[in-house]
Amino acid sequence: MIDALDEYKDLTDEELVRSAKFDKKAVSELIVRYLRTVQFLAGRYSESIYEDLVQEGFMGLLKAVNTYRPDENVKFSTYANVCVKNKIISSLRKNSLIGGEELDDEALADLFANEKTSSPESILIESERMDEVYKKITSALSEQEWKVFQLFLTGMAYNQMALNLGVTVKSVDNAMQRVRRKLKSVLK
Repeated sequence: MIDALDEYKDLTDEELVRSAKFDKKAVSELIVRYLRTVQFLAGRYSESIYEDLVQEGFMGLLKAVNTYRPDENVKFSTYANVCVKNKIISSLRKNSLIGGEELDDEALADLFANEKTSSPESILIESERMDEVYKKITSALSEQEWKVFQLFLTGMAYNQMALNLGVTVKSVDNAMQRVRRKLKSVLK
């Protein structure tokens, strides 16, 4: 039996981003590919905020998918890494998750320096784990939740989403709450 992701594994990130506008599985493949990056960046902080930062990192990644412009001649991986880092940093600053101390740009840069290298064995283990996460993500969100989440990632306000989807603002809010819960449980 051929895995449903096999058709996506040979595509470049840029090809997946183009497909992601209409294909949920393409987005899922990008999430799987960038899982380790998001986890690494989020893991630079204490365990008590790790899950929140992973969730914020994925929000940054998905926003990158929706806002990436290939005509800017920048690789998607570069753009995505910047978006993920910026979203995590923004969350840290906004929510005072860094122990109340003010970090300047140099201190923030130090937090992301010295990336670890991985052995081939750990890469294989992580790849298998990412395949499992992919399966969970593809089955986690309903179509309505996916639509709301995609609109949210474009920066659209809840009232605009409600108009766009023909539902109430409360329905949009409820869907986003479910999305957050589901992503949190999938990304544990």
